[in-house]
Amino acid sequence: MIKPSALDGLIVLDLARRYPGAYSTMFLADFGARVIKVDPPGTAFPVANMDTTSEKFAAFYAPDRNKETIVLDLKSEGGREVFYKLVQKADVVVEGFRPGVMKRLKADYDVLSKLNSRLIHCSLTGFGHSGPYGTMPAHDSNFIALGGVLSFVGPSDGAPCLPGHFLADMAGAGLHGLIGILLALAAREKTGKGQFVDVSYLDGTISMLALEASYYFLTGQIPRRGETIYTGGAVWNSVYKCKDGEYITLGSTEAHMWENVCRLLGREDLIPHQNPSSPEERDRVRSILTEIFLGKTRDEWFELSRGKDICLAPVLNIKETFEDPQVLHRQMVAEIDHPALGKVQQIGIPIKLSETPGEIRSLGKVLGADSDKILRELGYDDEDVRSLRSAGAVS
Repeated sequence: MIKPSALDGLIVLDLARRYPGAYSTMFLADFGARVIKVDPPGTAFPVANMDTTSEKFAAFYAPDRNKETIVLDLKSEGGREVFYKLVQKADVVVEGFRPGVMKRLKADYDVLSKLNSRLIHCSLTGFGHSGPYGTMPAHDSNFIALGGVLSFVGPSDGAPCLPGHFLADMAGAGLHGLIGILLALAAREKTGKGQFVDVSYLDGTISMLALEASYYFLTGQIPRRGETIYTGGAVWNSVYKCKDGEYITLGSTEAHMWENVCRLLGREDLIPHQNPSSPEERDRVRSILTEIFLGKTRDEWFELSRGKDICLAPVLNIKETFEDPQVLHRQMVAEIDHPALGKVQQIGIPIKLSETPGEIRSLGKVLGADSDKILRELGYDDEDVRSLRSAGAVS
């Protein structure tokens, strides 16, 4: 028996131009919403040395999956007319333009809510729709810098290091956007009305500092990279190099786990020194651990620690991650058949619902692949479609 999808019947218009709002709508699509990507003509996703307009890129690009696609020029009267008709049928609009752009396109919430009072309009912007930085350009590194996150990452005696993952984009905006949409949908069940969801990359980044900020507000102490227990300053919560040049992470916070580490290493004398009382003592313990971990390879340490109730894990590269038995067991690597490309791998679905599970039903398509089909659903005949295409309103 085929299980129902959690979001069956929901219609979402995705104007995010592939990122990061497209990550929000990926989850909605995975769980059954009908997501229609609405892109402007001539859109090219800015990835160096890749043809992002190709069928292959669309198929492998996870945020494009389970979605339909239409290309509309919202600067044209014809393109806006099509968009307005889509809005009248939609539940959610997601966009990532700077404040003011949707108003110039005559597609801001004030306009769209008059067409559909139940519409939820989620706007993802760098700094929100108010404040002194409102229209300032910025990217992920700028948001995590302003949000205080970047100051935590890197050695204590060196410059901050970019974490290698777009935290502000994917979590600060993408996941918080998804949360905002789901909250607004829940509210609509009670009020019958849609609403405007204002999500800022910076706000979302700061929200993820709930733990660190609580400690700061409590103590007034500014956490410094390489010095606090969460930035590598603790001997029991750090990264250590191994014999083969690879690394392991140690995260044995609890006292009994630290004791297990010391027993594994044959250094029970270190049990009382989980939290050294001085920087000098901390450096001494760290030096001992550093020397010991250099005695075996990364994978040897991981195998030795298994079953010992120790929080120790290898630092994997992305290839190794997608070959890891736990990752494969949890189906976080998905394989989908493509008629031209064969087997296409993507990240799996991380949220496992028992009764209404998510599903990868289709891979991404080149922009505009569904334009004609969507137009006909809206009541446009062949002559109308030709006219819209001739005018450049649709492509």
